Amino acid sequence: MKKKPVFVAVSNQKGGVGKSTMLVALASLLNYTMDKSVAIVDCDATQRSLYNLRERDKEMVEKNKRYMTLLEEQRLRGCKIYPIKRVRPEDARAAAGEFAKTGEYDIIFIDLPGSMDVPGVLQTIFNVDYVLTPIAADNFVMDSSFSFASSVVRFLAEKKGIPLKDIYMFWTKVKRRSNVEVLKNYSELMEKTGLKVLKSSIPELCRYEKELSMSSRTYFRCSLLPPPAGQLKGSGLQELANELLEILKLK
Repeated sequence: MKKKPVFVAVSNQKGGVGKSTMLVALASLLNYTMDKSVAIVDCDATQRSLYNLRERDKEMVEKNKRYMTLLEEQRLRGCKIYPIKRVRPEDARAAAGEFAKTGEYDIIFIDLPGSMDVPGVLQTIFNVDYVLTPIAADNFVMDSSFSFASSVVRFLAEKKGIPLKDIYMFWTKVKRRSNVEVLKNYSELMEKTGLKVLKSSIPELCRYEKELSMSSRTYFRCSLLPPPAGQLKGSGLQELANELLEILKLK
């Protein structure tokens, strides 16, 4: 029986919030550990972070027997490597539709550029099911993110019959003390204006920057393997994945 995927655009209007890092960590956890088939459309032409990460991952696996063994064990369990396809923003939704036609995927993520002025971005946003927006408790980040989310919500209220159902924001790079006041103030403001913020949050942790390496056995950000179970505790990633699956009605 063919699957009917959920289309999720990942977008924010300010760099430095870890958009692509969060997407690949989330996709790898869902695909390799939680039995949810995912695909990614990478149309962030200014970065190509996900596509370039996949290339680095493949290079490291070829050089390291341990990673090769982990990948082979994963394959024997019947777990497929999720695809990452590069396209222009204006072609993103069509590329996602091609993935959907295969009937293989539960979730198709679209990694969007960080500007609504880029051709095709708004068209894509309004033609997916959900938008997921990482935000950080920083005034510069929040000014642009708040404006972006508010604009999308206003458009949703005015236009009926478009595919987009909702936009959800979630906190990243949460520090224990230094940005608590900014986080609190913006959370209250978003609640008053009807913007939806996930309960899950991602703390600021060095592990999110760790890729496959010849010099270290620890990694977390990888497109070929899941984040190691021992590294998940305290990362907030498992909680984020669980909450997202509930919203998408895939649990």
